[in-house]
Amino acid sequence: MNKELAPLGALHQERRISIIVNNLSNAQTAGFKKDVPVFQNIFFHEQERLRNQKMEATRTDFSQGDLRRTGNDLDLAITGEGFFKISTPNGIRYSRAGDFRLDQQGRLVNAAGLAVQSENGEIILDGKKKITVGTNGTVQALGAENNSQPETVGKIALVRFADLSALKKEGHTLFRNDGVQDELEAPEAELQQGLLETSNVNAVAEMAEMMEAYRTFETCMKIIQSDDELTGKTVNEVGRV
Repeated sequence: MNKELAPLGALHQERRISIIVNNLSNAQTAGFKKDVPVFQNIFFHEQERLRNQKMEATRTDFSQGDLRRTGNDLDLAITGEGFFKISTPNGIRYSRAGDFRLDQQGRLVNAAGLAVQSENGEIILDGKKKITVGTNGTVQALGAENNSQPETVGKIALVRFADLSALKKEGHTLFRNDGVQDELEAPEAELQQGLLETSNVNAVAEMAEMMEAYRTFETCMKIIQSDDELTGKTVNEVGRV
């Protein structure tokens, strides 16, 4: 590696390691989508290579995670392309995490207590029993009186986007739509009740990536150190002359 590029290489590897650490810390987070480092641009002119090279950016890998059975009727996994709609103080956000529960008002909410949206607003299940969610998102439940006929409470909204790169992470497995694109129907998406979509992080592969990043970082630092020592030696010898 060219000594002029060693500092930049070290910075790249630091960024890469930070991304990998975040992926590994969310390997057990339901619905988490891993980040992948990418280069923003390349060198255009040899003499301006340090000026033109930028730090690594990231893209999100939206590939499907494995499904894990929990047996909890309020745990829902999406198979296929689609997102839940979650109401937040900052507006509607989108998520693949289906570890839901009921809050004190009987609303269906996510792990952070934010309301899950149906096609017509929030889903209220207060006092309901034997909750059933169909593959198309239709929510049915028995009333407190244990009526033999379940009633339809609502239909969980599932949406997709033409350009997934416009979705930006906001934390807590939430994404915001940064583009001007509209929500689209998600006819291919299906809900699986009693299951959760796990993180799509492969911990073994991420650890291998981290070891490679560490080795590259150490190589860059050795080049920097050697160059500093050579420069110091040259300065001292010139000074004695």
